[in-house]
Amino acid sequence: MQRSDILYGSITSVLLIILFIFTSNDPFFGDAISSISRASNHIYKTSFNEIHFPVNVDPGHPITIPFIHAFAWSIFGKFLWVSHLVNLISSALTLILFVTLAKTKTSGTNAWVGAILLLITPLFVSQTINPNLHIWLTLGVVGLVYSIEVKKTWLQILFSTILVIVHLQGLYFLVPIWLWWFLTKKDVSFKKKSFHIARIAVIPAVCFVGWILYHHSITGWYISAPNYSGHRGFPGIKRFIVNALIADWRIVDYGQIALFILPIWAMVRKRTSLVSSHPFILFVVIFFFNAVAIAFTTKTGPMHRYLLPCLPLILLSNVILFDTVKRWMLVLVFIVLLSGHWWFYPGKVMGDATISYRSVFPLLEQAKKDFDNEPFHTYAPLSNPSTDSKLCCDSNDYIPLYDTSIDSVKLVLYSNISGDFTISELSQLNKWPSKTYQKGNVYVQLFSNPSFVKNPIIGPTREISRFEKWFIDLKHKIKGNGPT
Repeated sequence: MQRSDILYGSITSVLLIILFIFTSNDPFFGDAISSISRASNHIYKTSFNEIHFPVNVDPGHPITIPFIHAFAWSIFGKFLWVSHLVNLISSALTLILFVTLAKTKTSGTNAWVGAILLLITPLFVSQTINPNLHIWLTLGVVGLVYSIEVKKTWLQILFSTILVIVHLQGLYFLVPIWLWWFLTKKDVSFKKKSFHIARIAVIPAVCFVGWILYHHSITGWYISAPNYSGHRGFPGIKRFIVNALIADWRIVDYGQIALFILPIWAMVRKRTSLVSSHPFILFVVIFFFNAVAIAFTTKTGPMHRYLLPCLPLILLSNVILFDTVKRWMLVLVFIVLLSGHWWFYPGKVMGDATISYRSVFPLLEQAKKDFDNEPFHTYAPLSNPSTDSKLCCDSNDYIPLYDTSIDSVKLVLYSNISGDFTISELSQLNKWPSKTYQKGNVYVQLFSNPSFVKNPIIGPTREISRFEKWFIDLKHKIKGNGPT
């Protein structure tokens, strides 16, 4: 083991341990609930007799990762820290594989610096501390690219299988990676390349087909979840174009634009010609494939995390340039990337792409305390009960507003974390007494229905700025809604 491995490996380990210490008791948040904790809870509660999602909230993804969480609970206890540790392990393995892959193209020091840059990337950090499926997809992508680089067939089979048994989007990465290999592998005949891919595909195909048949035997449908019909399916030409443009924004958002500085500099200033096997070309292929596929098959557009598995490849194209650029350029990349943790758009619904979402947890606790633990009606991702988010407590403390009129409920929770409130609902809520809680850029606002609450708790209210109102109106216009 080289000295750089010990030094940078220790730094990376310390950063991961610090993340774990400070976030190990964080509740499941957002997609972590819909894709993991609900299913893990169901598996655990049924003593592993029912290994599937609760039927009425089944997104259609393979059950592998929820099963792993439930299995870990059965050994160590059903605690949040157990799930955070499982997720942290996947992140650590991803970083180790990234370093191993990068070492095939550059020095060990450069490889570890690249891993640290990946670790401080806002999107990677947020997915490290919030159990999710896309960190496992990232592991699969990095592992598959590495196994192709070192020509190890059994690893190619392993990581191809991981991609198809973790998340339905895994196919969106598996196909372009192997397509890229097939088209760039000039020294192997068409027949041999076809045979190799066919051999690699056997086990992943058996696992994927086996899953969807098993899934169909339980639910009566294969992949397209009936309860997700409002999210999946062709959105129309206009929305397809908007979704594709959103994907372009997502990949450079929250400081990730820094990862394009060195590759573009190399091509423009150094006249570097990128061969088809270059990591940047592979990044473009995978990103373009996912941007088009997601834009074509979703009605709500791509989330930041959908593109997480692309980041190690764009980072790899940076790493191999470290020895050719001046120190100030590396510092610039670091500063811009790190600054992404503080990027904020007034009027934009905040998701889980940065760790800023964590500020909502203490705000919710304070609101629950002030309102004597009364149940709040709201929209996702805050509408999930504590049984799924905290793995304990009340099962009716947060109640979904879907298919429910706000006039019929007592307390409504609104936040820049929740994005499904309609214009008419917001207009109605603004007539009710309220109290706002805020920490940093995150806020929650509790509205009391005057028809049910005679002595409402009233506190400071948040006034939106002119720019924020313009931004909100712009979003509604793009979505085809009227102004607020």
